[in-house]
Amino acid sequence: MKRVVKLLLKIFLIVIALIVLAVFAFLKIAEHREANYYNYTQTAGAIETEYAALGGMNVSYLEFNAINDVIGKYAVWYPSELVDKEEKYPVVIFANGTGSTSATYKSFMEHLSSWGFIAIGNDDKNTRTGASLESTLQFMMQVNEDKSSIFYHKIDLDNIGIGGHSQGGVAVFNMVTNQEHGFMVKALYAASATSSYHTSSMADQWEYDVTKITIPTFLTAGTGHWDAGTATTKEQANDEEDGVVQGICPLWSLQENYASLPDTIDKVMARKKDTDHGDSYKQFDGYMIAWFMYYLQGDQEAGRAFTKGGELSNNSLYQDVQTNMN
Repeated sequence: MKRVVKLLLKIFLIVIALIVLAVFAFLKIAEHREANYYNYTQTAGAIETEYAALGGMNVSYLEFNAINDVIGKYAVWYPSELVDKEEKYPVVIFANGTGSTSATYKSFMEHLSSWGFIAIGNDDKNTRTGASLESTLQFMMQVNEDKSSIFYHKIDLDNIGIGGHSQGGVAVFNMVTNQEHGFMVKALYAASATSSYHTSSMADQWEYDVTKITIPTFLTAGTGHWDAGTATTKEQANDEEDGVVQGICPLWSLQENYASLPDTIDKVMARKKDTDHGDSYKQFDGYMIAWFMYYLQGDQEAGRAFTKGGELSNNSLYQDVQTNMN
């Protein structure tokens, strides 16, 4: 009997050890995939594939404590070569989604910086007003004039872009329309920006007015449940019994914002198939980088992706594409 008990105990311990090892292996694989997400992003077009891959520059990282506790810190990823070169580098500031910090977007920002950008985030978990984007821009303006900083006269203040995810999409709209230095931003990107259905009901500085935007704007979302929902108009209220769900960034919202943007600016909207809210910013990475490469680095080939009849419009992974770019 004792032998049976010992054998069962031994088997039990082996099973527990195997489970622990399996969980550990799963977590390591998940960690690897997150850090190298761009290797697992599905692409189809040549331009998308090129910019979804890691860029050619090594990336370094610095962080700076912010005076404002809400912002917490400024997280800066930059091309390592910046230290030794007498060149200016374009800037992209990114606004977090609800409850997120710069750590959420670590691999995403590293990827962006590998294409020659200074990529900057902060730890504001409620970015909607655009105030933390404004503070981050002011911080970069300060270090650009600080002779003791590695960024002294290395920041190209004529080529600034902003991007945001979810609530961060609301932030980028409000940054360029309401904040003091919004006029300095040259190009805008919003991934799965919270719809006006939700912003109007939440109020508390959530609302935005895209009719006031005067710079190139790229709007994206996914077709997954959390982004798309099932509602087809703003007027439909959430009603689970009737199967009506207002997604965070449904098609009607993209169309509403696209139509409301002035026709005098370059504007593009698209949804990616089989993509949902949580990773929409990563799934659009290739085209987001192409967007900023075109407007901030003058990459003409990248810009061709967004023209009428261009690559994005014909990419089988995307739908509901609209553009006014020729």
